[in-house]
Order: sequence, then structure tokens, then C-alpha cells
Amino acid sequence: MKIVYRLIVVGCVSLFAITSCVKDNEFKNKETLITRNVVELINADSIKSYAQMLQDMGTRYALADNRKEVAAAILHKFQSFGFTSVMLDSFYLDTYSTWQYNVVADICGRQYPDSVVIVGGHHDSILREGNGDPFVEAPGADDNASGVAVTLEVARILKSCQYEPTHTIRFVTFAAEELGLLGSLYLSYSYSTNGLKVKFMLNNDMVGYYNSDDSASWVVNIIDYQNSIALRYKAEDIFSNYTCLETVNDNKYQTRSDSYPFYVNGYKALFFITNGDDPNYHSLNDRVEACNFRFAREVAKGNCALVLLNCFNVDN
Repeated sequence: MKIVYRLIVVGCVSLFAITSCVKDNEFKNKETLITRNVVELINADSIKSYAQMLQDMGTRYALADNRKEVAAAILHKFQSFGFTSVMLDSFYLDTYSTWQYNVVADICGRQYPDSVVIVGGHHDSILREGNGDPFVEAPGADDNASGVAVTLEVARILKSCQYEPTHTIRFVTFAAEELGLLGSLYLSYSYSTNGLKVKFMLNNDMVGYYNSDDSASWVVNIIDYQNSIALRYKAEDIFSNYTCLETVNDNKYQTRSDSYPFYVNGYKALFFITNGDDPNYHSLNDRVEACNFRFAREVAKGNCALVLLNCFNVDN
């Protein structure tokens, strides 16, 4: 009897393990299929249209008189996607005696509404000295209308897919990055001081220029920080599976964009940037016509898949 009982127990455990494994595989297959179907909805022409909208504002220099108008245009674009939880998060710069405006839009989390995943990029632009007057014109298509456009497109797709995220998804476009990462410094410090739980932050900066139309040659640089190496490994795997991009990890510009203040304030962050310098950087030639929005689409797909696979339950 003892032998028979042991066989029955072992058989039940084995059957449970097999059944669990099958269910896990079914869930993973469903998760993968849904993620792939959603990210394929991301549209290069949509990304281009958002970048064109920002370029058409003439300048987005943080000290120009139209800085609030720029932020309001981005806010209205979020609203056009159906966002109702969207706001201008204003802060004052004593050094420049100006108000600045981050744009914040949320898809509220069902399970963990107080735990946030952030996707963003800065919306201001600037020119190198001797390249013109940024108060008059600073098109900033790659730097960084491209990052804002990727953020907007991911927001549009995730809002339209109608899944309820487990965690709150927060889309942020940052002001005054070109003056010293000031919008992200303000926001990340505010979050840290108030104890906001940020699961991770994804920053998109200069993701619109690539000097080749051959997608087989496209490479995105994923910059990480000491506390986000594991997240970067996960991102590399996701980009390999859901985009046509190769990835590298070169942290040369680690401190030079809006992901850095989040790291300084204790949050995990990644920074996506084209692997290669843009010759139009901070010049009047940084225009939509010089950008590659098919490349930007692949970056958006990687962002979208990262969020989907971390914040959504495919059974809901």
C-alpha cells in the first residue's frame, strides 16, 4: 500500500507539474502574441506627424515666450488620444525667473495604482552658439521631437489597446532639459521626496536620426545605470524579439539626459539613443526631413513591448 500510495503521489505531482508547465507556456504564448500584435500597430507616419507638429512651432527653446504653448500642444495631443488624466506640472526656475511646464499623462493601474512606470523624453530644443537665435528658431527634430513623438505614439497605442495595466503608466515630456535636465530633476526629486514608487523609467532622446535606410544595419544604444543592469538585459532581449534593431551598451552619455536624475534619486532607468552621432545636432538642420522615422518606430516598439510585458495581464 505504501508503494502504491507513493506512486500515486508522485504521479499527481508530475501531472500537476506538467499541467502547470502547459498553462505557463499557453500564457507565455498568448502574452507574446498579444504583445507582438500591439507593437505592430505603431506607425512611423504617426511618429513623423508628432515631430512635424513640434518643429512647426518654430522654436521650443525653454526661455522662449511660447514655452507654455509648446507644453499645451503636447497636452492636447494626449487628450486627442482619449487621455483624461493629463496635466501641465509647472515649476519655477529662480535662475531664469521663468515658469516651466512638464506634461504628464496617466493610464491608471488597476492593481498597483501607486506604482508607476514612466515613459518620456524632453520637449525643449536649443542651438549651438553661432548656429542662429534659439528664441526665433530651433527645430530640434531629432533632439528631441523624436523622443517626444515616440512617447506620444506609445501612449496612443497603449491607450487604444484597452487592457488595464497592473501598474500606472505615466507618460512625461520634460521641460528645460537643455538648460541642465531641470524638468526631470524637479520631477524625480519631487517623486523621491514624496515616496512615489517608480518601477522603472524609460527615456527617449535623439532616436530619430539614422544615416542608413538599411534596417539590417540599425543599432540602438541602451544606456543603463548601476541599479538598472538587469532591466537593460531584459530590454535587450525584448528589442531582439520585437524589433529589427541590434543593441549596444555604451554609457558615454549616461549623465546627459533625463534618465540620470531618476537614477540619482534612486530609481531604475534606461536611456535609448541612436548608436551614432547626428551631424545636425543643435543646428538649424535638425529637421524632420533629415530624420528616419522607420528607425524611430522600432524604438517605439521596444518601449511599448517593455511596458506591455511588465505592466499588463493578458487575461484582463
